[in-house]
Amino acid sequence: MPGSSAPSALLRRTGAARSTLGRFGRRGLTLLRRTPFPRPTVRGWTVIAIGIGLIGGGLVGTTSVAVSAGLLLLVLVVLGIVMAFVVAAPLRGSRSTTRAIVQVGEVYRERITLGSTSLPIGPRSTLLVREQLEDAFASVSEAETYALVGPGVPAAVLDVEALAMHRGRTLVGPVTIRVEDPFGLLRIDRPVVAAEEVVVVPASAPLGAIDTGALAGAVSADEGRVGQGGSADDSELRPYRPGDPIRRVHWAQSARRGELHVRQTTQAQPPEAVIALDVRRESYQSLGREDLAELSDLGGDQAFEHAVVVAASVARALAARTSRVVLVSDGPSGSTRHTGDAGGLTDVLVGLADVRLRSDARPVTDVLPEIRGRDVHGMTAVVTGNCTAEQAAELVTATSGSSRGIMATIVPPDPVVRGILDRGGWRTLVVPVVGATASGAAR
Repeated sequence: MPGSSAPSALLRRTGAARSTLGRFGRRGLTLLRRTPFPRPTVRGWTVIAIGIGLIGGGLVGTTSVAVSAGLLLLVLVVLGIVMAFVVAAPLRGSRSTTRAIVQVGEVYRERITLGSTSLPIGPRSTLLVREQLEDAFASVSEAETYALVGPGVPAAVLDVEALAMHRGRTLVGPVTIRVEDPFGLLRIDRPVVAAEEVVVVPASAPLGAIDTGALAGAVSADEGRVGQGGSADDSELRPYRPGDPIRRVHWAQSARRGELHVRQTTQAQPPEAVIALDVRRESYQSLGREDLAELSDLGGDQAFEHAVVVAASVARALAARTSRVVLVSDGPSGSTRHTGDAGGLTDVLVGLADVRLRSDARPVTDVLPEIRGRDVHGMTAVVTGNCTAEQAAELVTATSGSSRGIMATIVPPDPVVRGILDRGGWRTLVVPVVGATASGAAR
């Protein structure tokens, strides 16, 4: 019996050791797979070349000292590879930020935390931590720092601040570390935090022309909805149904009619609003130097960027006065892009971050009939660079009925266009570029 228990204990220890070695082996292979192979520096290439030359010369000249010196230099390179892997492979990093959506002109802030090595033993090393920023951001603070890592060393922290310059979707990252061996022969540039997408939404332009009276006149509140609550003046009666709250029972009318009746209040709710952005290149190419001064670019790209800002400004102003704001524009292949169907202003601003100027886009008058089929009612705001008399007449026809409209332009429209819009009940808003000679007001 004693002889049989000894082999079983030995087998258990052997199995435990094999399991431990297998676990550490798999972990080591995972670390090696995601760690780039070290690249020699200029000094490293020099040492490798000298080492190979000494070995070759020693073998030809049968000089053992030269061969030994060459082998020693190559051993230094191998040791540098091992030490670089030991430092770089176990490192972890994380990114924390307050938000993934920023506005043009705002500062994007994040914190990069680089954890020290998880190995109980190992060298301490100072390495370069760098955050990659695309052209949409201008760095306010240094996006790189030198950090000390190693066993027992506190986690390194890098605070990054960058000013959002251009709208759109951009990537922040990846965060990379640069590790060099103690001899300065090899270098590893390894990403420790993956890149993340940040959406830069357009800023707002001064909308002094949009006063309370202009918006109140443009937004139609004629369409009401059945709601709960309200005063007795706007209430209607209907028979009681199981589940109706007792406090809604109108006892006097119930006694007069011989059965229970409850109040059903009809309230006028804020309407929905559609912001239609014209993405046709020709609408912005026609704006000349006399109209926009510094924005007279041949392609109309800068003028379109200002139109996007105007659309964002109108969206922010209307979101406080309507129950739902939807952004529409012509998409690729003749499709219509709907953004903000849930009624959120954030969705509309994100949609404005994605819109692009196109030469093959359809006019707004071709897009609006498709929107009306989605049960969007209330108010229509069209943002464009230039509107012709024919387009103005089509807009008035397309938004007849209870819907009202606002025409927001960068330059004052032609008097004929303004007259057509005025007769159709539209308000005209001119939001000029700051510093431009154009002027206008809400009517």
